[in-house]
Amino acid sequence: MQVVVLGSGGREHAIAWKLLQSHRVQKLILVPGNDGALEQLQSQYPSKEIQFWQDSIKGRDSLQALAKKTKLAHVDFVVVGPDNALADGAVDAFEAEGVRAFGPTQAAAQLETSKIFAKHIMKAAKVPTAEFYEATSVLEAKKILSSLNWNEKQWVIKADGLALGKGVEICETPDDASKALTRLEKFSSSFVIEERLSGKEISWLAFCDGESCSLFPPARDYKTLTSDPLSPNTGGMGAVCPIPLADEALFVKIQERVFLPVLKEMKKRGTPFKGVLYAGLMTHGDEFWVLEFNARFGDPEAQVLLPLMNDDLLDWCEACVDGRLHAKGALVPSISKKAVYMVAAAPGYPADPTLGGEIKNFSNWTKMHRGFFAGVRKDAQGELLTAGGRVLGALGIGDSIAHARRAALENLQTLTFAGMQVREEIGSEWN
Repeated sequence: MQVVVLGSGGREHAIAWKLLQSHRVQKLILVPGNDGALEQLQSQYPSKEIQFWQDSIKGRDSLQALAKKTKLAHVDFVVVGPDNALADGAVDAFEAEGVRAFGPTQAAAQLETSKIFAKHIMKAAKVPTAEFYEATSVLEAKKILSSLNWNEKQWVIKADGLALGKGVEICETPDDASKALTRLEKFSSSFVIEERLSGKEISWLAFCDGESCSLFPPARDYKTLTSDPLSPNTGGMGAVCPIPLADEALFVKIQERVFLPVLKEMKKRGTPFKGVLYAGLMTHGDEFWVLEFNARFGDPEAQVLLPLMNDDLLDWCEACVDGRLHAKGALVPSISKKAVYMVAAAPGYPADPTLGGEIKNFSNWTKMHRGFFAGVRKDAQGELLTAGGRVLGALGIGDSIAHARRAALENLQTLTFAGMQVREEIGSEWN
């Protein structure tokens, strides 16, 4: 089969790496990919054909042109990685050309692209979530915020749209809220304002085919730049999987009270959800609430989930598209190991990353699989340089989270670039 993977980040590197393990994938095309991922994949899978297409995946016109190109090239299957491509209707464009594509349609992707839409779905499906208000202008948001109880509660403001993981602000005071609105209005003019919940966050992802779901092991990602919860939000500085659960029966509860009701409600509205649905949860004892949905693999969750997955990713993606996930079972099979992933970000990230730094000792990561590449490009002399805020991430796998964390740190130390920002404490709560 010829398979296309849309996207250029660490998530797409992980997806491509996992797809190439399938004996049915003989040719894989990254659109647009990144130079680090391409070089590493070509080194690790020398018997397979791996290439770039430099086509744009931004905007509906670009996606429609790409869909026509994939059809002419006899591509068999497309996996859509990033949220913005789903928001622009990537799956719709490929389906219109008769090319099978993994991911939700533009209408179904509203579970991620509109926080307000997601809240309405949760309310209709009776999914536990935080108390919330919605505002369709900055002025309305300011009026709501001024009327809230700030003495006993703190509040969270979310931009109603895609914001590269940076569209959420935790506010402890009205002054915090005013500053947050000023920053968030560049992403959207509509907002969800919800009560801040306390507890432990869990990223729980599931394959979905419109009716059935199969859950991955629970993971945790680390969103803030440092261990300070009030430090800047990022696209994700690392992840751990699977995390220990205080309530071992939580898996069944999440399946029956989150995923299945949402799938039923989406189907009822004529927008069945197919692809990976990501529920961001807050848990406290045996209680839980959904904070948000994403309509695709998380980044960096994909980088810990897929290395632990003990099956053919292509088979599972096809089962979602074809509506036969019920035959796969309620759990995605995974090896009985732990995975820790640590992102190395460019200096100045997330506000103003400094790019163009040389990545030294890259060959250490092509000889042995040590992680995934994201913001990386090759210059005219063949040197690999930093080209994005999140540059790469080190993967560690072990019998315990502590062992996996040490392995990730060791892998991270085999390669360097100036000003690397790393949260070395990721996973340390389980040491």
